[in-house]
Amino acid sequence: MPDVEIVSMFADGPSSGGLLAVVPEATGLTDHRMQSLAARTGTPETVFVLPATHPSADYRIRVFTPQAESPFGGHPSLGTAVTLVRLGLLASGPVVQQCGEKLLSLTVDDHHGTIAAGNPLESAAVAPAPLLAAAGLPRSALADEGPGRAGRAGFGPRFHFLPVRPEALHEASPHPEALLGAGLKDVFLLHWDARRRQADARMFAPGYGIPEDPACSSAALALGLWLLHNGLLPAEPATHEFQVRQGVGTARQALLTCTLTTYDDDDPTATVSGQVVPLAQGTVPSAGRNPAADAASSH
Repeated sequence: MPDVEIVSMFADGPSSGGLLAVVPEATGLTDHRMQSLAARTGTPETVFVLPATHPSADYRIRVFTPQAESPFGGHPSLGTAVTLVRLGLLASGPVVQQCGEKLLSLTVDDHHGTIAAGNPLESAAVAPAPLLAAAGLPRSALADEGPGRAGRAGFGPRFHFLPVRPEALHEASPHPEALLGAGLKDVFLLHWDARRRQADARMFAPGYGIPEDPACSSAALALGLWLLHNGLLPAEPATHEFQVRQGVGTARQALLTCTLTTYDDDDPTATVSGQVVPLAQGTVPSAGRNPAADAASSH
């Protein structure tokens, strides 16, 4: 039976951040076996680590939610890379992760890491009505004109951002049928505090198999582009720092430390950093038990 590690990404402690299961050695597991294991780890996503097939990559991952495989490896990449370093399977420093044919650059040690992204997709404004419906909010929940317009941005994929009043973060609830019915996969609710340069946020992502995501690195990277597009970060060439406090008003909150670097003659680049806290380790049983709920006995 394969070993499994349960970790919390972008965490301040064991009760914060986003849960992730990592199977550090998944060679020989079938697709069916991976999906079966992912349905029992008790985490929103489970990562299976495999040998790289791209010459520039250090390792390859496949990512499964309890329902299906995800084609993107951005969200769980930090937790995976830091776990591999902690287990002695990867050296600290720069690493390159492969997911499908996509490569992602990270810099990691055994408790902390930074993800870098470039080549942004085109940002654009979007109608707020479908996003409000997806979060179960009325139009009065929208933020004032100053904090920007609803829009989409990203380095691949693009995420959908909706600026709201701070109380709306506590009032929102996911309505997957409204989001999927509008042909959308996600909505990232945020309240932007320009003085603190911090976004308090919640993210619903039923299109990716995650009703609510407490810590999404890919969305945090994309947020910098949305802030720039809406004039909330300066456009002059520099590195602009900000934070995302995701999961506001929920049982688990995460802290993501971000930068967006702008240039005179090139596209912006972005980073997101955070801590990874180990919670449990053991083996995935053939049936019945839930490793995420068994942290006390499996340490």
